[in-house]
Amino acid sequence: MIFLGDLKYALRLLFKRPGFSILTILVMAAGMGITLYLFSMMNPLVFKALPFKDGDTLVQISGSKKERKARLSINLHDYQEIRTQVKGLTEFSAYTNKNVNVAARDGARRYNAVAAEPNLFKLTRTQPVLGREFTQSENQQGAERVVVIGYDMWQNQYGGNPNVIDQLLSINGENYRIIGVMPQNYFFPNNADMWLPLREDTRQTARENATSIYGLAHLNSEKSLAEVNQQLKVIMQRLEQRYPKTNTDLGAYSASLPMTVVGDGIVIVYSMHIIAILILFLASINVGNLLLSRAVERGKETAIRVALGAPRSRLISQMLWESIIICTFGGILGLLAAAWGLEVTDKILATFWFDKPNFWWKLGIDGYSMKIFFLFVISTILLTGLLPAWKNSGGNFNAVLRDGTRGALSKKSGRLNRILVISEIFISMTVLIAAGVIMVATYLETHAEYGAKIDNTLTGRILLTESRYDTPEKQIQFIQALQSNLERENSIGNIMISSALPGMRSESQNIAIEGKEYDQANNRFPEANTIVITPGSLESLGVALKSGRYFNSSDNVLDKRTIIVTDSFVKTHFNNQDAIGKRIRVVDEETNQINWLTIVGVVAHTSQGLPNEHAGKRPSIFRPYAQSPRSQVTVAIQMKSSVVATTQTLRQVLQSIDPELPAFRIETYASYIERNSAATQLMSSIFLIFGIAAAILAASGIYGVMSNTITQRTQEIGVKRALGAWEEKIVQEFLMKGFKQLLWGSIPGLLAGCAMGFVMSKALGTGSMALIIIAIIILMLIACAVLLATYIPTKNALKMEPSDALHYE
Repeated sequence: MIFLGDLKYALRLLFKRPGFSILTILVMAAGMGITLYLFSMMNPLVFKALPFKDGDTLVQISGSKKERKARLSINLHDYQEIRTQVKGLTEFSAYTNKNVNVAARDGARRYNAVAAEPNLFKLTRTQPVLGREFTQSENQQGAERVVVIGYDMWQNQYGGNPNVIDQLLSINGENYRIIGVMPQNYFFPNNADMWLPLREDTRQTARENATSIYGLAHLNSEKSLAEVNQQLKVIMQRLEQRYPKTNTDLGAYSASLPMTVVGDGIVIVYSMHIIAILILFLASINVGNLLLSRAVERGKETAIRVALGAPRSRLISQMLWESIIICTFGGILGLLAAAWGLEVTDKILATFWFDKPNFWWKLGIDGYSMKIFFLFVISTILLTGLLPAWKNSGGNFNAVLRDGTRGALSKKSGRLNRILVISEIFISMTVLIAAGVIMVATYLETHAEYGAKIDNTLTGRILLTESRYDTPEKQIQFIQALQSNLERENSIGNIMISSALPGMRSESQNIAIEGKEYDQANNRFPEANTIVITPGSLESLGVALKSGRYFNSSDNVLDKRTIIVTDSFVKTHFNNQDAIGKRIRVVDEETNQINWLTIVGVVAHTSQGLPNEHAGKRPSIFRPYAQSPRSQVTVAIQMKSSVVATTQTLRQVLQSIDPELPAFRIETYASYIERNSAATQLMSSIFLIFGIAAAILAASGIYGVMSNTITQRTQEIGVKRALGAWEEKIVQEFLMKGFKQLLWGSIPGLLAGCAMGFVMSKALGTGSMALIIIAIIILMLIACAVLLATYIPTKNALKMEPSDALHYE
């Protein structure tokens, strides 16, 4: 009954001042909502175990380059070395992602496929709903071609026919026998539609020609993930010493599948968590300060109750109930806001992928969200409630009753207020600098030049099947026929065919400049993006010619050796001197003879990937398609009509040449570029919300604490004025104290914010100068906020007559 009485008392106080109550609840809801949203979003994307039995121990072994976690595949020979040497991992399997063309009754389609070892499904403890999985004999070269299909393909292509087992499916021009169907929503390892045997044997394949794969395994209890990664580092260092030609600068690391998607970007994820916690702490400080001010106002009432014998525990309980109500209601509102934000974000995440996102990307309020919800509510109750309750109930009630005023600020209260102000400044500096870095990175990325015209252009990809296009001559013949047939269509504009358009990631190869010496024993060669492209494509894409010439029909010869380089390549390797006529060679070419390539043109830099990424900044070389054919190409068409009509034209032309070749990932060039930077834009939007919330909470909190501090010193100001002190002198005194608090909060805030911003700028490629400018701007804004929060209340207090100030309650 005592607790019920305390609850009624707290509710009565809150209803007595509804404006105060609504303000504190909204402040807490803002901090709680942002923090819950961030933690609930990142957990399923990055940290949550995969939805399989033993999914928490399932890890992927990926490759790294120059210690950058780039989610690279690893050489099959390296995988076998790891498999036999590493301790702490069990149930090894290997897979590689593939694009395949499937001939169906309604035309050819492209699907995501995985070529894997037979025990892949055993890793997830999952059985096919129909049929069976692969056997070891079916994984041998020369064995019958078999395939396990996904549930969606079974429903869409076969109408859920239970007799689908043993039917033949044409994949890349070859017949495969269907032996199994996987359960609904099973897309492991990423978003696979079908699974094929890997059929790779290190005993039959040289290291230089071996397939690159990803490893999978379960982490046992003997070793931690950190210990396994240390072993992988040692193993890869030994392999680099033994095989410098293929393994220089290459490493390997193990992580959960969700974590491999993030790679080195995990620093941004951790930064977002830190910022979210700081914002919740900032909201808690503000609410705590408001409750503390409320407690100070009731100081005389509390003193009377203590004098009448009220136990201190009862007083603390009554004040704590206020915090419980505010934090609980604020938390519930924050939880509802977070649920709505997660629903919106889930729809946004679906736009990141052309096909479908990773199967574990499912956002919403779950058990983890509720756990951290209760944890945050309890933490904020303790932080916001105990301090004012303990402070206000433990004072000298005789002094309060004797003084009867609130115009004097005690030494302890003054110290507490200074700590609150310094904390507000520190947190706001840290949060706003980090938020500024990512917003600048997004602006630079979305306004960066890719080096090509992207407007009014449709793109589509084509994968040539190995069975029909097994020689370079056949590949060249097909591409030339495709370009010729498309150019005859009056309904479309210029045709561009390339292995990768600007903005798309391309193959990277080691190159050597004629006349320069390299450490060939250790394969120490510079890298360059390598793109093959048909004559006329560069000029149609709007890639500016700096010197020399573009490719023309004379370059359409298989045994000719001409290249075009970007001006960034010339700057890097020729010190901006004339490069026309100079020769280079591609070190990674699978040939026993050295073929020198002559530079015939220099064009403007093109970003092969995001402009701020390492690949986007790397110099590029272009080769005519006829001199270095590829099995997969991207076709870009300048549109004269609608997207639908242009798409239909592309498919009809392709159908006339080869009915079993589909065009896939058909979208506008602008849509691809927008989707490519969508993740950064989403993070920028989140950080913008963080920044706005932090700015509002910090500004209101700083003003509230400073105003409360000065208000409690009203009598002191009245005494000084009565003794003849000048108003300007009083203002200067208070401003100097505010400035000192600014220094105490801003210096560590600058250090923490710049440290976090530096780590993020390295990952996002914004540069140190941008970080310095951001830090200076944030410092000036917070300095203005602190000084205004000091100046305005001081001037308001000085407007009172000294006699009124001396009797101020």
